[in-house]
Amino acid sequence: MIAMMFAVMFGALVAEGAPAYVQTAPAPALVLPFVVDAAPGTSGLAGAPYWFGEAAAIALSDELAALGVMAASRDERVGVFEALQLPLNAPLTRATVIRTGEVIGAAAIVVGEVRLAERVSVRARVIDLASGKQWPDVTAEGPSSDFFGLMARLAKGLSANLAHNGPVVPVPARPSVEAFEDYVKGLVATGADVQVRFLEAALVHAPGDSRTLVALWHARTAQGDHARALDAASKVPATSRESRAARFLAAQSLMALKRYDDAFKALEALHKESPAPTISNALGVLQLRRGLGSPGGSPAYFFNRGVDESHGDPEVAFNLGYSYALVADTTSAVYWLREVVRRAPADGAAHLVLSALLVSQSKLVEAQREFDLAKLLGAVDGEAAAPNDKIARGLERLQPDLTSSFARQPAMAGQEQEQTATYYIDRGRRLMDEVRDREAIDEFRRAIYVSPYLDQPHLLLGRVLQRTGRLAEAVAEFTLALWCQESADAHAALASVHLAMGKRDAARTSAQRALAIDPSNALARDVLRQLGGNSSFHMLISP
Repeated sequence: MIAMMFAVMFGALVAEGAPAYVQTAPAPALVLPFVVDAAPGTSGLAGAPYWFGEAAAIALSDELAALGVMAASRDERVGVFEALQLPLNAPLTRATVIRTGEVIGAAAIVVGEVRLAERVSVRARVIDLASGKQWPDVTAEGPSSDFFGLMARLAKGLSANLAHNGPVVPVPARPSVEAFEDYVKGLVATGADVQVRFLEAALVHAPGDSRTLVALWHARTAQGDHARALDAASKVPATSRESRAARFLAAQSLMALKRYDDAFKALEALHKESPAPTISNALGVLQLRRGLGSPGGSPAYFFNRGVDESHGDPEVAFNLGYSYALVADTTSAVYWLREVVRRAPADGAAHLVLSALLVSQSKLVEAQREFDLAKLLGAVDGEAAAPNDKIARGLERLQPDLTSSFARQPAMAGQEQEQTATYYIDRGRRLMDEVRDREAIDEFRRAIYVSPYLDQPHLLLGRVLQRTGRLAEAVAEFTLALWCQESADAHAALASVHLAMGKRDAARTSAQRALAIDPSNALARDVLRQLGGNSSFHMLISP
């Protein structure tokens, strides 16, 4: 869910034909993993294509930050790749590269290549997203042992064509190339067990390396080994720039270990030193898990504070609405959850909780629509077909990183959501016309993630699903299109798929309704003709 929301909330689309978002923070540069070409038999770099491109992107981002160039973090980049369903370590087309930068709100993209032979050759260039201009290549060459030096020289050359819009951030203490290799392999490995193995190997080369310890915390937490995760975070040196972030991670481990008093003290101390919405949000989650009535303040108190500190971040706003729902303050809960789905319309859990609250208010039609959207967005477990008034437990959200960039998460206005959805819809239509159904389905689903209340992406997605024989899914999409806005086209489409499924009565009813709205609808007339009915009956029916 977080990956879907990322695409909705981040960035400024500035390419021709794409709508613009509000940008509330300086636009960063986005450094993508380099494309790696390894000469056969290159010594000392076994498996390098797997990790070297990512290593180049991380090291180059560090060097650019040291020159005052704001660069998007790896976590932001990974989030966008997941949201756009892109491979993390594979060459991308120029159009896809630009699209990725647009979604993250980048001012420029840095792409490059690495040639691994007896000596390492790197080449990179800047693509300015506002103008579309590609600046000339910058190159560097040297032995693999001088990897960090190569990245420093490359950064210096590239920085001339990048905005110096951020603070100068000193390059972190560099471990050996061997330690950095294992660290990066740990980041890109699939599976927490493999990640732990590489990260622990990195710590053998560089004991106490802060970034490796933080990465190990994430891997141990993914394993559910919260005691060892706490140990990793606690080993981050107090003098490290990751120290404060590591203390925040340690507090989360304490929460997972149900050492609630210790966690509360740690979070309160962090907030007293320097207030942050992530800390207020974590305190609210902690109070929820401790149980209502616990000393220190109500969950809603901390979530309200987090909403104010983050200027209305939808993640914290969800927690606020959810906390009100759990204590049956329905009016407040509905208010905040409606605000969440306005700002983040692809938030399935918000739609789900909102549907339960609407059931409790006897607003069954609205409740069903919210429930159907929640199901479409993957927030409904099992085969449940109708909402109920039970509030699901355990939905509270804990942002894992202290530095979650709230300022870079602007809400889109309704018009901007529709413009962005239209961008995806147009791409989907072209792919649909070319019978590239799988790609068309992806584009229509992205449109739905951005603006699930629009009927058109549901209608078009249903048509593609029907064409590919996925009839039950097509029925669900056509039904959702009708929930969003009743139209003759949606009724006629539903009639046609019912006919294909042999549901003649349902097909007739839907076709008749389509003709009552639009007597000229050709698809509805054709369905009735196949059913042997009289298509002129619609004259007797009031719309």
